[in-house]
Amino acid sequence: MFKRKQPDAQDSADLAREPVVVTLPRSRRRSVDEGLAARRRNRQRQQAEVVEGRAHGWARAEDPEVADRRTGSFLDRRRATGTPLLLFTVLAVLTGVGLARVSSRIEVLQVANEITALSETQQRLLDRKRRLETERAYLRRPQRVAAQATERLAMEPAPPDRIQRIELEPAKQPEGQEQESP
Repeated sequence: MFKRKQPDAQDSADLAREPVVVTLPRSRRRSVDEGLAARRRNRQRQQAEVVEGRAHGWARAEDPEVADRRTGSFLDRRRATGTPLLLFTVLAVLTGVGLARVSSRIEVLQVANEITALSETQQRLLDRKRRLETERAYLRRPQRVAAQATERLAMEPAPPDRIQRIELEPAKQPEGQEQESP
């Protein structure tokens, strides 16, 4: 088939003198109109043409730069006429929901504070009731009552001969009912 030629000294010297150019395949190459620098050059060229054509510097609607600007970016497009109303409505609804939530949270906190205050009052009243019941039991002791009667009222215990015993007769039963016997 084919034989490869062995490079000799003269061929290698020729290769060293020639510059080597490496190129990208066409699918990887950028066109002249692409890239940031190319767009900037085109814009400057168009501005120079406009300035030369219009001394006042103002552009007309039919100028290519103005036409490109109208259909250019997403941000430059006009919004639909109902969009501000829709956004305002959504914002108003969200604000109302937020205010209702804050209001309910404040109400819950106020009720919690009221419950805490009432619990403290109840605890204080229960403690006072317990102390009063203890004092009442102390004051009603028979020994204390006898001591107070003797000291304050100058009362003396009754002698046994002055004590009379009274016995009650049993109540009469209506006719037809028998007496129960123990």
